[in-house]
Amino acid sequence: MSVQNDVRSVLGSPLRETFLQALGSHLGYSARLIFTEGSQEGLEQARACNEMMIVIWAQLSGSGAVPGEGYPNDVFLQVLREKADAGGARHHLRDAVEGALGFLDRRQAPEA
Repeated sequence: MSVQNDVRSVLGSPLRETFLQALGSHLGYSARLIFTEGSQEGLEQARACNEMMIVIWAQLSGSGAVPGEGYPNDVFLQVLREKADAGGARHHLRDAVEGALGFLDRRQAPEA
């Protein structure tokens, strides 16, 4: 299964909110690290991370069925990719998605 399919599956599951919170958190950590670099390229990437976080918080507020309450799940990742690409931050998005999916996997793993 691809990462994109994994995300679509999670967005349609009871783990949706947890995933979105973890995704936003991972992007926030990326933005904080970018700001410490202080480069012009970094500033554009940090802005892109901020734009992606705004999309995520809007997604948390609703299902996407009502205007102003996020995006439909089938276009959510597309919107995030567009925001990431606008600031050269696709690698930050990829890392955040993988980190959020990994967080879910760790939460679901049986304790030894």
